[in-house]
Amino acid sequence: MICTTQAIVLNNKKFSDSSLICNIYSEEYGKLSIIAKGARTIKNPSGAILEPLNHIDLVYYYKPKRNIQLFKEATIINKYYNISNNYNKILHSIIISDIINYVSYEQSPCNIIFRLINSSLKFINQSKENMVVYYYVFFKLQLLIYLGYQPLLNQCVRCNQKINSGLFDNQLGQLACTQCSKGHTKLSQEALETLSKLSNIHIKKLAKELIISTEILLEIKKYLFKFILYHIPELKKSKAFIAFNNT
Repeated sequence: MICTTQAIVLNNKKFSDSSLICNIYSEEYGKLSIIAKGARTIKNPSGAILEPLNHIDLVYYYKPKRNIQLFKEATIINKYYNISNNYNKILHSIIISDIINYVSYEQSPCNIIFRLINSSLKFINQSKENMVVYYYVFFKLQLLIYLGYQPLLNQCVRCNQKINSGLFDNQLGQLACTQCSKGHTKLSQEALETLSKLSNIHIKKLAKELIISTEILLEIKKYLFKFILYHIPELKKSKAFIAFNNT
């Protein structure tokens, strides 16, 4: 059966003398692995089309019992040139693709997540460099919400009292007050308020309506790192994600 879908190329690796195996996240079918035979030969344009982070129109041959589907052809919808020319943008974008690669199950489509990936890459591509981390944090928080792991920001997970600041509880995986907490990663009142805004703001308004200090961004990044590893332990396998957040 021939399938057609828009997709984001998450990564690729060489296979045999001239082929590529790619992990992609597609709009219609979710995460897929495909093999593009001969894609690395000089006259074959598919190698350039299947570069990581490209937004493509993909056509492939699908067989239900086959783990790796067979690539037929593709065309580029968007190639994010500004990302590829900036180290900071490349780094954050590759971590986004790595997160999706590890948290997504094969052939479990979610067009909301597809739109989140695509819009995050689009805004990172066109943003000023100091805004890149904003879109990266926005992506992680929105992904957690869509996956059903929304952080509780208004009350202690242990005593249910309203809180203005708190600590990440390592045992329960949510925020607790300073009296109840079993953890050390702190969220100040300003960081909590910022996270609440990030939970509800549209990505188009992020640059205009939100100014986050370096200290608050660091608090939020540390908290989300602990939170995402607790609720999505598969990400512990991502060496890039772990190394990036430990720098």
